[in-house]
Amino acid sequence: MSETCGLKLSAILIVVAAALGATAARAEAPSIAAPVPKPEAAAPAAAAPAPSQQDVEWALHLRDARDAYQKGDLAKAESDVVAAAKVAESFPPQDDRVILTLNNLTMIYTQQGKFGYAEEPARRIVEIREKAGGADHPSVAFALNDLAGIYKEQGKLADAEPLYKRGQAILEKVKVNGELQATMMMVNLAELYRDQKKLPEAEQAVKRAIAVREKALGMFHQHVMAALQMLGTIYTAEGKHADAVAAQQRALDICKKALGWSRPAMMESLACLADAYKADGKNAEAEPLYKRALELAEGGLGPNSRVLASVLEKYADLLKKMNRDADAAQMEGLAKDVRAGKQVTLPTAPPPPAPVEPPLTPASPAAPAAPPASPTPAAPAGI
Repeated sequence: MSETCGLKLSAILIVVAAALGATAARAEAPSIAAPVPKPEAAAPAAAAPAPSQQDVEWALHLRDARDAYQKGDLAKAESDVVAAAKVAESFPPQDDRVILTLNNLTMIYTQQGKFGYAEEPARRIVEIREKAGGADHPSVAFALNDLAGIYKEQGKLADAEPLYKRGQAILEKVKVNGELQATMMMVNLAELYRDQKKLPEAEQAVKRAIAVREKALGMFHQHVMAALQMLGTIYTAEGKHADAVAAQQRALDICKKALGWSRPAMMESLACLADAYKADGKNAEAEPLYKRALELAEGGLGPNSRVLASVLEKYADLLKKMNRDADAAQMEGLAKDVRAGKQVTLPTAPPPPAPVEPPLTPASPAAPAAPPASPTPAAPAGI
């Protein structure tokens, strides 16, 4: 999946709180019948206009979407965001709530794999950004990146490539941190080149991104981790399996330090390393990593269940390579259920077998008795 810069749906929490807070403040505004202050007294701040019915409806729809999203009910969240988008059509195009709603609509579609539906709101965001700030505004670059990612997920690589390049060119002109921000497009272009089998170009693009990120962010930053994971997949495609394992192992080490608290991030990083081993035919090294990733999913992942589905599918592929078709079918069935939004029970690893005691054999007469461990006399009986 491409690196994106659209607002995450969890941002609804902050925006809805602000919207509802503004609604409450407007309700408490003094009436027009309030006495006029004396000339020498400081004039009170002008009261905000009372919220319209559309203001309240929009905020409540997004509140419901937030609640559904946090429960992992993406279908309900989608329905509520779609309702909020219909209300937002009544707002002026430059209203920040329009962009927020379109961003959330794009995000909820992409999280469900509905990339065809995500195209329209993503394209509208580009158009709004261009009208508001001009064709070369940095916000346009980020919107282009997200639209390109949606194209790429649908296999429309020829449509995605010029958008990534245009976004990168815009950001590289920004004096402060422009090149760092442009690394998002570099990594995404690397993935696109990998999928186009342009492996030298892919490796060059992602290595440049890693160098820029390490210099600006340090060696153990999560964005360095993400670029290393991409480099690992490119090495795998090139048949450089030892390099791929090394890149994914370093990415996992960074993940433990920077994102060890995040179960989805750890699951993805473990699976990336397992993938590198699997591609090299080292199935015995890959399987424990997939199992460890699945263990982290115990208790559910809510809106991050797509991570679990991906790990299950990758593990199923490994099991097929190991001729364990029944186990593979079980993992594929679980992945299908997870993607359908069903609650699943993951298989638990059997307990390790009890150690087998060695048979008792008479001591060899030739073997001398072992010396006492210490000259301390034996304790009296009863102690």
